[in-house]
Amino acid sequence: MIIIKIGGSIQKDERDYELISEKIEKYSNNEDKVLVITSAMKGITNDLISATENRDKSTEIIGNIYDKHIKILSKVADGPEFEIAFKDLSKMADELFKIAWSIRVLDEITPRVRDYILSFGERMATIVLNAALRSRRLDSIAYPEPPLVTDNNFGEANVLEDLTLKEINEKILSKKSKILIIPGFIGKTIDEKYTTIGRGGSDYTATLLGKLLNVENVRLVTEVPGIMTADPRKIESATTIKRLSLEEAVELAQMGAKRLHPRTFEPMFSSNMKVTIEGLYEEGETIVSGSCEDEDKLKGVTILDDLKMINIESTRIVGKIGSAARVMAEAKNSNVNIVSISQPASETTISLVVNSNDAEILATKLKEIKDIDNIEIKDVSAVSIVGCGLRNNEIFKEVENVALQYDILSMSRGLKNVSATFIVKKEEGYNLAKSLHEVVLKWIN
Repeated sequence: MIIIKIGGSIQKDERDYELISEKIEKYSNNEDKVLVITSAMKGITNDLISATENRDKSTEIIGNIYDKHIKILSKVADGPEFEIAFKDLSKMADELFKIAWSIRVLDEITPRVRDYILSFGERMATIVLNAALRSRRLDSIAYPEPPLVTDNNFGEANVLEDLTLKEINEKILSKKSKILIIPGFIGKTIDEKYTTIGRGGSDYTATLLGKLLNVENVRLVTEVPGIMTADPRKIESATTIKRLSLEEAVELAQMGAKRLHPRTFEPMFSSNMKVTIEGLYEEGETIVSGSCEDEDKLKGVTILDDLKMINIESTRIVGKIGSAARVMAEAKNSNVNIVSISQPASETTISLVVNSNDAEILATKLKEIKDIDNIEIKDVSAVSIVGCGLRNNEIFKEVENVALQYDILSMSRGLKNVSATFIVKKEEGYNLAKSLHEVVLKWIN
């Protein structure tokens, strides 16, 4: 068996579905079963989110979503397959219209209802993709209901692995068809309520099922030919990384590379799975497998630039047990994620890096702590370099020498020392990333 995940960004027109069908057909030739996990069509998840946020326009937005699916379906499916898929999509759309009308009238929405609405993107995508494959006379079947069984933490649900394995064995792998199409990103609670597992969750769905089913090869198909050494929109010299160790892949995913779900590679720690990230439109792929090897040097650079640093200064917190804990408690109570935290041995300052939108909210709460003398906020970027070679003193010193040409506000190391993150003033972020990328290109193998 092989698992293939089809990204949403490559499901936008007739040509995309033709290329997707060719790729699935190629990989199915030498397999007894192919499990295809699909994201929602391009832009659909954002449209569904818009419907939940602009409730006065929700029915109009849902109408446009339905039209997009029917338009694509009419171009990728032949007569009989079109009719079957048209009926299935229309039935789903009727259900979605009813929910949209309800939230419009009530003008409120719960996390559970939001997940229910978002689930339609992936579920409708399975129907369109199946129609496209069957129109090419491939032996496929769509199973729009999610196989993931989760807890009820709506929005960021956690998968219950034993129940999920039972679900997929009994309801999906028992199907006689060779190609089985299921939705990613979404799950269901034990009492049949729809959940989502976070943006980018289709990647995680693929690798988690790979682990549970002992599948050796998982392929993630997207718009770019693998994971790049940097964002090619920002750094033109970026190139495809041929291989990543598991540790390197985890660090890049956590830092937002290719918009991967941060947990995409977690299931690989307890399996022998190989994950290949490949492009639909051009040749190129990145293989993720194994641990750091001697030939692994530097692999990539990432930059997060919509950040702010909150500097907390006070001599009255020096030596006081629990000072940092109080700061972190305020962050938790304000529902603010801490991107980075640092404190010198003198204990006179605590520096937090947070998303820009959260900075003022947290700073206001921190000012209520009586032992704090001063709070300062500044715009910053977090520039990270990843590679097993950072464990090597020669390579790390070269990276450090380049970084020290800039005003480094803080520095930290990542998982097993395979990454280093530098916090700098926002205006220096791009230039530092570009300089570090030159070092990557020198050492990449």
